[in-house]
Amino acid sequence: MSENEDQKLASPAPGHYLPREKGAFVEEYEHPTTHQMRIVGQRRTEAEAKLERQQREAREKFHE
Repeated sequence: MSENEDQKLASPAPGHYLPREKGAFVEEYEHPTTHQMRIVGQRRTEAEAKLERQQREAREKFHE
């Protein structure tokens, strides 16, 4: 197990609150997995295709 997993499993004593480190939230998203990168790339490709299609349709309507 890694240190991060150990920290997640450890629970604070009753009545005590242990705040997370400020950088912990950013750290979770700093190094996305390959699967996450593929999803982002796919969504970007789909968004670009949609935008291009909308622009082409707008140009066609403008010229009519």
